[in-house]
Amino acid sequence: MRKLLSIMAIFLAMLFSSAGTGLARQYIDITKPFTRKLPIAITELSPLPGARPSQVSREGRRLLVDDLSYTGLFEILDPKSHLESPTQNRVTYSAWTRIGAELLITGFYRVDGGRLKLELHLYDSADKRRLLGKIYEGMPADLPKIIHLFADEVMYAITKERGVFSSQLAFVGARQTKNKKYVVKEIYRMNFDGSRVRRLTRKGNISLYPRWSPDGRFIVYSSYLNRQPVVFLQTMAGGSGRVVVRRPGVNLTPAFTPSGDRLAVTMSHTGRTNIFLVDLAGKIIKKLTNGYGIDVAPVFSPDGLSMAYVSDQGGTPQIYILNMQSGKSRRLTFGFKYCAAPDWSPRGDRIAFQAMVDGTFQVVSLNPDGSDLQILTSGWGGGEDPSWSPDGRLIAYASRKTGRYQIYVMTANGRPIKRLTNLPGDNTDPAWSPREAGSR
Repeated sequence: MRKLLSIMAIFLAMLFSSAGTGLARQYIDITKPFTRKLPIAITELSPLPGARPSQVSREGRRLLVDDLSYTGLFEILDPKSHLESPTQNRVTYSAWTRIGAELLITGFYRVDGGRLKLELHLYDSADKRRLLGKIYEGMPADLPKIIHLFADEVMYAITKERGVFSSQLAFVGARQTKNKKYVVKEIYRMNFDGSRVRRLTRKGNISLYPRWSPDGRFIVYSSYLNRQPVVFLQTMAGGSGRVVVRRPGVNLTPAFTPSGDRLAVTMSHTGRTNIFLVDLAGKIIKKLTNGYGIDVAPVFSPDGLSMAYVSDQGGTPQIYILNMQSGKSRRLTFGFKYCAAPDWSPRGDRIAFQAMVDGTFQVVSLNPDGSDLQILTSGWGGGEDPSWSPDGRLIAYASRKTGRYQIYVMTANGRPIKRLTNLPGDNTDPAWSPREAGSR
């Protein structure tokens, strides 16, 4: 359930009467690479009858444009090309098809007594019908949340899947101390679009490898305690977290299972660096890998039947896949000198990772059977630490194309979307949350 405090979303039955029970045509097949963007017109929001104009007009449109541009699916038409300003109950479809708009979003609002009422509509200009209509009520400060919520509804109407507008990213931020004697690394989080950055940990040392629980309520990560790397579990509601795994040697790269009640953790207390399955109290359930190399960075397939990880058992770090039922592993990557940081798409159809290409790490993806390899980034800045969005359409990654590592996002087939961070120090290891993360 969405936790938008003070916001009430109301389906308008009369608005859906023209939409029917299904869409008349396929808009976007998001399971396939796309080459054409859908032209969409987004008008400035207009005051409802008797309401006074406010900054909601332009700010609401700007937020909608930002959200839908972020998806990489839409071509936002220049408002200077608009031939009409729609009224609340009438749309001249020909005025929008003449400028090439296949879709149209209109909105109307009232700010009264410190309360905001917002009415938003999505139209198919070509089919001359309304696809979506909603009314939201809340505080004026809730405008971004309302727009994100409506953008999710637009994505569902067009693709039959929700968008990422209620999601967050965790990442590692490296910052110099005030005396500039050393660098600390803490876990930060931000909204899907890079807004509202805030620090999650305050360890004052080195914290790494943040990973979300499937329900978005917790993050696990590695941090140092008395100069030893241990695994912490921290609630998104706050606090300093609790130690989950603290065995002799290293305790690194934790990852939740899809069920959320167990972790895969790299540990070296046996004298070898292998991956173990533990419960949330740190009790070892099973040893997952038993090689002579160093096995790290586990990540599970969405169905939990397979686990990708990194091992140098063949001489160089490569990606392997473990069958969780048989216990047998197979090597996935070949032809690269060094591979690391695998992440499995929520759709289950692709694995992204970083690979050394001509001396620089780049983001690469392939099918779990090793076919259809695609190098998604290029150039000196490269790409590292890929993380899939919860809908499997986007990939966040770190790049040093500007000198310092910052976090960027691209489509699953490598089309750049935007730079998410412009922060001091290096910002790496993004980890995308489920669609709805706790304590926004």
